[in-house]
Amino acid sequence: MVLELQKPRPVWQIMFSTHHTDVGLLYLIMSIAFLFMGGALALLIRAELFFPGAQMIADSMTFNRIFTVHGTTLIFLFLLPSASAVGNYFVPIMVRYKDMAYPKLNAIAFWMIPPGGALIWLGFADFTWYATPPYSIISAPGPAADMWIFGLKILGISSVLGAINFIVTILKCKHPDMSIGQVPLLAWSFLSSSLIVLVAIPTFAAALLMLLTDRLGVTGFFNPAMGGDPIAYAHLFWFTFHPEVYVLVIPAIGMMYEIIPRFSRKPIFSKSSGIFAFVLLAIVSFSSWAHHMYATGMSFTEKTVFMIGTLAAVPASGMHVFNFVATMWNGRIKFLTPMMWSIGGIALFFSAGAGGVANAAMPLDFTTHDTYWVVGHFHLFVMGTIAFGTIGFIYYMFPYVTGRMYNENMGKIHFILSFIGTILVFFTQHVLGLYGMPRRIFDYPAIPEWVAMNQIATVGAMIIGVSMIIFLINLIHSSAKGKPADIHDPFGLGGKYYYPFESKNPHH
Repeated sequence: MVLELQKPRPVWQIMFSTHHTDVGLLYLIMSIAFLFMGGALALLIRAELFFPGAQMIADSMTFNRIFTVHGTTLIFLFLLPSASAVGNYFVPIMVRYKDMAYPKLNAIAFWMIPPGGALIWLGFADFTWYATPPYSIISAPGPAADMWIFGLKILGISSVLGAINFIVTILKCKHPDMSIGQVPLLAWSFLSSSLIVLVAIPTFAAALLMLLTDRLGVTGFFNPAMGGDPIAYAHLFWFTFHPEVYVLVIPAIGMMYEIIPRFSRKPIFSKSSGIFAFVLLAIVSFSSWAHHMYATGMSFTEKTVFMIGTLAAVPASGMHVFNFVATMWNGRIKFLTPMMWSIGGIALFFSAGAGGVANAAMPLDFTTHDTYWVVGHFHLFVMGTIAFGTIGFIYYMFPYVTGRMYNENMGKIHFILSFIGTILVFFTQHVLGLYGMPRRIFDYPAIPEWVAMNQIATVGAMIIGVSMIIFLINLIHSSAKGKPADIHDPFGLGGKYYYPFESKNPHH
């Protein structure tokens, strides 16, 4: 059955709706807009580093401002909202409920993000997305730093409201005939990540409040001149932001759990192990934050505890990878765009995870700490796993959301260019770190190896930029001119396992 396309509704009707599909669509559009804004800053950073010396950016402070807004935008304004877009649109359908548990609260959570993003972009603070004291207290320019803090506070409240909504919707609003074990793995991923948010985000909210009062001169929590301890801020920061990595990656893995069985035309190998691995990741996400702080003078015992806590995430991650490979094994795989992004994401997830094991081991960490190895590892995780899983799911959900098919050839070109670009940028940055290049520097000496590898990384970044333009053109053109989609089986997969929403029409 080919979906009958409905007449487009006025924009204002979607904007002021509280229905979960409309809110999910707003999340998606906004997150893609911020992807291109933050990505443009990334290309500017890479262009500056193509040669030693100042090229396009006047000074180090301007470089730091661009770096701060780039990192803050892509983490808080692209990756988190894009996951929320998927969760808002599909979780109520998957638990067979009419909407999110609190529709108005859901809309409020979305509408808190634009003003939070506006504060970050209007301020353009210069202390990186870590806001590390004492610089962020003593030297960071006034209004810009305060706007960044308030922007992050608003985004944090939005995340907590969204997490509460997901938890209540999944646990209390699922259909009475559906046991918790029958809840799809995508919904389980949002349940797990939302529980992490409820524990982690309030810690950083407290740290930001303490940082703000330090800046106002009222307190001295992190100010050494007043007896404070900047390391305390680092503990609070990483207690939130190492688990935050799992908040980002767990939904991306959940999206792969939807795509891989359908395009392999086999049921998932082991749903129970997928659920167990999600819960285990949520727990161990809080056992590893201080591996970012080996160089701060912790005792050997403390370092050992956090090294073991970090390595505890390896079995859970391995369960997911094994589940994906076992599901594909002997499957009748159809290599369409969503499946290509998922397989690429699995490969890069494995590679990024291997780098994480190196970071967890104390002797290796002291070698790579604060070098471009860490930049490569983090970005390979963020781009190669989280963004790949999310973009693959955007292609997957496209016919269900728009009623039209995207251009398959453009989707495959987008994937191939992004995969090549990702390897060129982030694998090269790993090697650059082993050659000793520090992270977060505006200029560097003309060491031949450093120059060559920075140029390779910049070329890779430009390839990713071109691929994302193809992505945007594909989305816009196909949403208006794409061929109508078959509502029951838009990808031509066939079989009883492959109808994710059964008789539910997302265009209700």
